[in-house]
Amino acid sequence: MPHPVGMNRPSAEVLRARRFGWTSLLCWTCAGLLLEAAHGWKVSAVLDDELTRTLLRLGHAHGVGLSLLAIVHGELAIPWLGERARAIATSIWIGAVLVPLGFGLGAVGHPEGDPGFGVLLVPVGALALMVGLGQTAYAAWVAPKE
Repeated sequence: MPHPVGMNRPSAEVLRARRFGWTSLLCWTCAGLLLEAAHGWKVSAVLDDELTRTLLRLGHAHGVGLSLLAIVHGELAIPWLGERARAIATSIWIGAVLVPLGFGLGAVGHPEGDPGFGVLLVPVGALALMVGLGQTAYAAWVAPKE
């Protein structure tokens, strides 16, 4: 695809971020459509269990939100993160996968009143996300002055 005059070609890291973010957004949006279909068709496995409904809703919402974060991070932060960009972005992407996946897996076969073991992925993903965001924030504070 040709680039407009005066615009640089995006780096390989920015292209990776675009692919991850937009693909992730598509997947979590499809998951939301499945949830809507489950409501429309009155699927009792989803509707009759408040915890399942809540966990699946949390997974979908976090998935969409963190996909958008990955897109924004890729477009705005990666270009000035330099050689640390890949490691920082990977940390954010790990969080963007594990947090919603943990909520979704926590809804599968859970004991009464408690989420399933899959929910243990949520704090692991949240930690990875905070590490990546913390490194990005630090880099923003110590970035060379223009």
